[in-house]
Amino acid sequence: MVYSKGVLHMEYWDAYDQTVTKTGETLIRGQIIPPGRFHLVVEAIIQSKDGSILFMKRDANKPIHPNYYEASAGGSVLKGEESLAAIKREIWEETGLSVSNITFLGEAIKPTEYSIYHNYHATYSGNKESVKLQKNETTDFQWVSLDHLASFLKSHLIIAKQKKLINHYLQTKQWRL
Repeated sequence: MVYSKGVLHMEYWDAYDQTVTKTGETLIRGQIIPPGRFHLVVEAIIQSKDGSILFMKRDANKPIHPNYYEASAGGSVLKGEESLAAIKREIWEETGLSVSNITFLGEAIKPTEYSIYHNYHATYSGNKESVKLQKNETTDFQWVSLDHLASFLKSHLIIAKQKKLINHYLQTKQWRL
């Protein structure tokens, strides 16, 4: 459920099966997802043209990973929305940035989360101080240069799957796992 201008709105998702095919069913955020059904989630690493990576600090009141830095923007794909449109929307909502050169990195099905993840890499070429924090979602942001990335990962709370992806990138210079 989403609040907009003080009004509660239901958030609807398309249901997918394990072959990543829309079933024609509708899922509602907060309700139990039936076995064998999944919703689509998008996530993107955002990298500036100088190579630095954007990390957003999650609000202390978030139920999952409070005060962690996340190296992505993302969220659930809304009913009728396509994956690429959803990642552009999520990046805008969560960072205030308009990105270019969005590359699809891959897809992962997480049965225990009833989720299908579409992972992206996005390039940002504007003013890095233009990042906007999202109330009740984020409290800080940092652009971390590639030279400082390894030490940042060691000294800050980072979501584990993102830490794995970034460490892979540091070793291979490729975003795909």
